[in-house]
Amino acid sequence: MIVDIDGVLVLAHSGKQDATATWKKTFGHHPLVAFVDHGQDGAGVLVASVLRPGNAGSNTAADHIETTRLALAQLPASLRRGARH
Repeated sequence: MIVDIDGVLVLAHSGKQDATATWKKTFGHHPLVAFVDHGQDGAGVLVASVLRPGNAGSNTAADHIETTRLALAQLPASLRRGARH
């Protein structure tokens, strides 16, 4: 099972909560999202999302750790690394 974590730039055209100037000189949010990939025949399923301001860094370790923690909490215990059966 693969958990894919990626940043997504979401543009806003008004003063939404936490919307700021982005690195692309636009205005909006830069959330991190985590998807579980179910293989070639399956589709990705959103398991976690962390809303961040538009100027949030792409490689902010604390945000990636939080997104990973939230995503792994959604997986059944039997699929987590080191799980005891």
